[in-house]
Amino acid sequence: MGLWSALRNVFQPRYSISFDLSDQMAVIQGQTEAELFKTQPHLRTVITFLARNVAQVGLKEFERVSDTDRQRVTDDVLINLLKQPNGTMTGYELMRQLVADLALYDNAYWVVMQTPDRDADKFGSWQIQPIPPCWVQAKRDGSVFQPAYYRVYPNLGTSYYDVPADDMLVFHGWNPDDPTQGVTPVRALKDIINEQIQAWSYRTQVWKRGGRIGSVLVRPKDAPEWSDADRERFMRGWKEFTDKGAQAGATPLLEDGMELKRLGFNAREEEFSEVTKLSLSTVASVYHVSPVMVGILDNANFSNTKEFRKMLYSETLGPTMRMIEDRINTFLAPKVGTPDANYIEFDIRSKLSGDFEEQASVMSTSVGAPWITPNEARASQNLPRVDGGDELVVPLNVTKGGQSSPQDGGDPSRPADGSAIESDDGEKTAAIVNAWRDRLEKSVRSRFGAGMGVDDIKWLKWQNELQADLTIKAGFGQFDAGVRALQETEDMRTHFKEVHDAL
Repeated sequence: MGLWSALRNVFQPRYSISFDLSDQMAVIQGQTEAELFKTQPHLRTVITFLARNVAQVGLKEFERVSDTDRQRVTDDVLINLLKQPNGTMTGYELMRQLVADLALYDNAYWVVMQTPDRDADKFGSWQIQPIPPCWVQAKRDGSVFQPAYYRVYPNLGTSYYDVPADDMLVFHGWNPDDPTQGVTPVRALKDIINEQIQAWSYRTQVWKRGGRIGSVLVRPKDAPEWSDADRERFMRGWKEFTDKGAQAGATPLLEDGMELKRLGFNAREEEFSEVTKLSLSTVASVYHVSPVMVGILDNANFSNTKEFRKMLYSETLGPTMRMIEDRINTFLAPKVGTPDANYIEFDIRSKLSGDFEEQASVMSTSVGAPWITPNEARASQNLPRVDGGDELVVPLNVTKGGQSSPQDGGDPSRPADGSAIESDDGEKTAAIVNAWRDRLEKSVRSRFGAGMGVDDIKWLKWQNELQADLTIKAGFGQFDAGVRALQETEDMRTHFKEVHDAL
């Protein structure tokens, strides 16, 4: 027997295994993980936060054409299946359940099978049906590293089904005792959850038995003795100031030196709020979530909250999303017949892109010029297209051979050989100049009608506009375009001065 065969027999022995996974259903205060999720607000807060934030990030499929080129794939079995896994679920719901299962149990299971009633052209007859991890109660046959079947008890009933491992896509975390499944994080939270349950129980007892006593009336020991009639008279009068009495809300007049003293407790003195924050913070830390992101705002400010948001899709959710991508690309994609060059990934860039101002600044700096046309900008605001809106409007200092970025200052550079880019004064140039003159004339005459003079016109603005048109549309060098724009502007200024004087 060769060395490799001997090692294979050691690490992959063939035998039948059948074991109970009830230890996965760790009982805390008589509750399973599912029951704890339903009853413990801090656990639910963190798990739903993780699940919803991963689910809202869209999945995209790409074809890897080369190391520097990839093409978006929008109609393939894999991406269609992930968008609509079965007849009752959406892609968002699939990802939400997957991440929630992983967060609560550290295990998640998808049954992936072909069904005749599924659209073969769109889904390849495949469907994905996620099942609760608590249904998977045993694994049998196969090896310790790769079971052959998963025994599923729907709703923990008496009947069970053995699902072949080939039809089961398993997601799991790390377990020091078992390489085929994770271990629920709830175990690590057992003590803090127990403490929180006991704290809530104590507070409930306090409020039920004595917490409503907020104040008492104190009568001096040397006050005159009350008769039964006096005591009844005072009690009857005091009730007028309490509850729904006729004097409720008014200020009572005490007698015989009586004082109203406040007793009992408040949340600050008992540090109930601090205990609650500690519980939520501990749960968040086990799931690697910043407490600021789940509502603990003691040390929050604009700058660190902004950084925590960036960390959410890198340090916090990044590992989980990478694991999901790898499992789908490695096992699901080949199963449904997706080409080897195709892969899916989460569109994390859309979540890390920042606000519009940050996106515009970074993108413009990277490209070295404006990167969106007027019509594209209008479309983002649900406005109709306009004629001539499909060309980029480039500032004067941002052209090929000019400044390297719209954010750079200084004078635009000349061509490398020191010469200017020449352009003949043909029909194209004449059309550009005439269109500019028409716009200028409409604007100037409108201002004349409003009582403005020639010196009130922003001539530098019009000069820059013509220079930009000649540079971009007619191919002028910036120096030549500037000279021509200055000449045209001075001519029009002289012309309109004569027109204004004649009025």
